[in-house]
Amino acid sequence: MTLRDSKPVLPPAQALARYKEDLCVRLTDDRMGVLPGVIGTVFFARGSQPDVRQCILDCFDRFEKMFGAHLKGGKDTDLGKFTKRTAAGVEKIRRAILDTPSYLEVSVVRSSATDQDTAAEYSIQTLTGVATPDDYVSPTGRLRVPKGKESGLSYLKFNVPMDLVTTGDGIAQYEEFLRYVCEKLVVRGGYGGLSPILPYSYHRYMPQEWALAERFSGLEIDSTAHLQSRDYDPVSYEGESKDDLTAVYDHLHLGAKVGRWGFIKGVNWYTILGELFIERLGGEAAIRSALDKPDIHIEHIGSSLLIRAGDFPRLGAPEEGLPEPYVFVNSVLRVLRDPKPDALHTYIPDLPSADTKNARAWVARFDLPDAPPIPETPKVVPQSVKRERARLSVPGGSPCPEAGWWQTPAREGSRRHFEAGEIMPVIEGSQWGTTSWHWSPNES
Repeated sequence: MTLRDSKPVLPPAQALARYKEDLCVRLTDDRMGVLPGVIGTVFFARGSQPDVRQCILDCFDRFEKMFGAHLKGGKDTDLGKFTKRTAAGVEKIRRAILDTPSYLEVSVVRSSATDQDTAAEYSIQTLTGVATPDDYVSPTGRLRVPKGKESGLSYLKFNVPMDLVTTGDGIAQYEEFLRYVCEKLVVRGGYGGLSPILPYSYHRYMPQEWALAERFSGLEIDSTAHLQSRDYDPVSYEGESKDDLTAVYDHLHLGAKVGRWGFIKGVNWYTILGELFIERLGGEAAIRSALDKPDIHIEHIGSSLLIRAGDFPRLGAPEEGLPEPYVFVNSVLRVLRDPKPDALHTYIPDLPSADTKNARAWVARFDLPDAPPIPETPKVVPQSVKRERARLSVPGGSPCPEAGWWQTPAREGSRRHFEAGEIMPVIEGSQWGTTSWHWSPNES
């Protein structure tokens, strides 16, 4: 009997039939506070620019075309009222995307809900970065930022009900829209999969979101996605201190001090990598080699690489254990995570939540027991980045390219030392299919 035989796999239809009530929070007036859904969240560049805002509108229009029969409400400004929308109200949302000046953020929502306190089966929302409205000179005079300089990444998030992905046609609809978004926008990173869907006014439901994510490993904690854009956005600078800068870069400038290194949040059914993260893993060919397994699908769309772990999203119910495709993809991509991530929830007194301690355990839930620590962030951008292609992944049955410690997700506790030229074994009968060995840092 293999490990795959010992754990059931619940397709979305079975998972929903078994756990739908557990995944819902019903309010006293029969509205929904939490729903099971499927999300797609991307972080993208140049959200202040007119051409990109046109692309955002194209995404909203495509979502409307696909799911418009369900869309009833929305909001057109950050502080605007979340209401039922007539045709004129929908047009106001569309005009806000195009007509808002570049130095102001676009914050709009189109939703099947008509108020901010009800969870929406269908929703699409965005929050954009902004451009500086005027030339800026620091108090010391040593830093100058020109008018129109982009500040921060933008994000776009959509969700559909879990019911949709219980059929092949529904999965195809979800994937069609996710691909469309990645074609239209310059995506730096993102993810997609099953998630609790909270109302727009999500704060009171964060404890329930945490309780569900703690129970079902395939669920994404994403109520504060709008706060995650900084993680995907590297920044470097020059100067004696952050209080006296001489230059700031919206990328990792060689030799500059690291302000933000840039990290992915983690792995889910879909994990989306922008160019920074593709290069950090040694390039697309190296990633494809490392993830060469029949149930892993990789597609390059626009500026990003879409990695799908399995043919359908997994709930990760207790009887399933950790979804095996997610664990496999994580074994390769985990080095892109922040070794010390922040909380995924804002402060909640007296109730368990995705605070810093819990969030750090949650993002590491797919790590193998013997996985080495994630490397610490450099303080200075390296002068050169060595692509260690051979180290990234070696198929079982091949000679070891370099003496050192290696491990494979095909067998628990597999981490061992190989000499250069030693044949790296194939793990027969493993649920992972093709055996791939991954470089692991030396033991201390």
